[in-house]
Amino acid sequence: MINSRPTKLVLCATSQSLLAGLWRAGKLQGSQVFNNDETGHAAFANFLQQYLTTPVYLMADAVEEDYRLESVPHTSGAAKTELITRKLNQFYRGLEYRTAHFVNREQDKRKDDKYLFVALNNAEFLQEWVKVIQEVKVQLVGVYLLPMLSQVLVKQLKLPAPHILLCEKLSSGLRQTYLHNGRLRMSRLVPNVPMAANQLGYFYLVETEKTRLYLISQRFITRETPLNLVLASIDGSTQKISQGISQEQGIECTDINLSQFAKTLNLPEKSLAQMPELLHMQLLANGHIVDNLAPEALTKEYDFGKLKQNIKTAAVAAGALGIVVAGAIFFQGINYQSGFKDATLDTALQQRRYDEAAKNFPVTTIGAEDLRAAVELDKAIALYPKSPRLMMQVVSAALEQTPEVQLDRIHWALTSDGNVADNDPLITLPATNLQNNATPTADATKLYELAYITAEISNFAGDYRSALNTVHQFVEKLKENQQVALVEVLQEPVNVSSFVNLQGSTTDEQAKQTQPALFKLKVILKAPDAQVVAEVK
Repeated sequence: MINSRPTKLVLCATSQSLLAGLWRAGKLQGSQVFNNDETGHAAFANFLQQYLTTPVYLMADAVEEDYRLESVPHTSGAAKTELITRKLNQFYRGLEYRTAHFVNREQDKRKDDKYLFVALNNAEFLQEWVKVIQEVKVQLVGVYLLPMLSQVLVKQLKLPAPHILLCEKLSSGLRQTYLHNGRLRMSRLVPNVPMAANQLGYFYLVETEKTRLYLISQRFITRETPLNLVLASIDGSTQKISQGISQEQGIECTDINLSQFAKTLNLPEKSLAQMPELLHMQLLANGHIVDNLAPEALTKEYDFGKLKQNIKTAAVAAGALGIVVAGAIFFQGINYQSGFKDATLDTALQQRRYDEAAKNFPVTTIGAEDLRAAVELDKAIALYPKSPRLMMQVVSAALEQTPEVQLDRIHWALTSDGNVADNDPLITLPATNLQNNATPTADATKLYELAYITAEISNFAGDYRSALNTVHQFVEKLKENQQVALVEVLQEPVNVSSFVNLQGSTTDEQAKQTQPALFKLKVILKAPDAQVVAEVK
């Protein structure tokens, strides 16, 4: 009895017995034979209890097999399935174990698909074993015919002949399998092989002739077709038979010693000599899965177990992926925390540097409130569609050249009216003065930048003559700018006090008590597409 848990359990059923082989990682671990009787069935049931979750492969070596080669129209998908099912029902209605083996696609104009339809005509020898498998509820993968594994064996041995009749001596009898270009066409099992060595040659020859006549009747070959007879054995016992058939009958005959091939499969030669079916079972255990004859009802346990295994595998994979993702997130969090600490330290360093730099900033005599007012004024100006920036640049350029002038107020307007009203709280001019100083323009429909400028002389000590000269210098500097069209003096810095010294003395104490030296100008800039023709008289 085999006690270890296998990877695969491969069974081979004949009319007399059932051979069970256990494979792990493609290597045979052991085998056991069960007789086809009640005692054997009970022992087989106890045997299967150890392998409830192990995939089971059942191979049948039967006498009553049927093979039919047919061509069907080339189809695919559901139409192909329906066509094959209809053909199977046509040939094998009522038979449980059947299948359609694809051979090739014909090369004529229609390019039909050629199929070999196969079935077990009598499966009574198999039913008791299948019944036990169903009762124990092991995972049956499928039911397979031994001759289909013989086709795999021919491919493994690389036999090139187009017409091969493979003869194998098995526990159940002599198996003769015909292959055309390496593809199975038919197979027959002859039981009751004679034990006497002197009778084997005649037995092989007679059975070969029967098979040849059957192939001719089924139009698999013609009478002139050269048939290559291949005798396979594990101990070379068919060598003399092969030589005798070749010499006496003129049939091309080849003897194949399977001992070396069995060594490559890690099969014990002694076990293979006693149970030749182990070679085909080894091919099946190695993954050479052929067409399945079993109906879906017999393989539902395997399909369900496979589904559960896939779910377990997916759950394990999802869990492993979750662990990997969690680990990645954990390490990423550590990196983020480290980066946050570095950023905090860098921020503190930058703040310290900023505080040190702010101690000496701004390097200007202008107070912080004035700087803030200038920034806010610039932001407010930026909101207007037309900015007074140009006017301010012109006035600023003149102020830089006459530092004695201190700007108190500027009223900017974009207008076609040269005498826009100006509500100046520092210097109020009569309306008649504004009308008398009307400014003619080249085109009254054009918009011009106009500014009323109110300023004073800084550090004024009462010297009005010097103040007038400064105003005149400031006016000239404005006129020198190419953007200026007109500069008009509306109010000069004069003292109307009765205490003023006509000589303009700067030591007059009463003059120092006079009002600041205020003056007022009107500045008009040139239009972008026209020039102002008015000039200051």
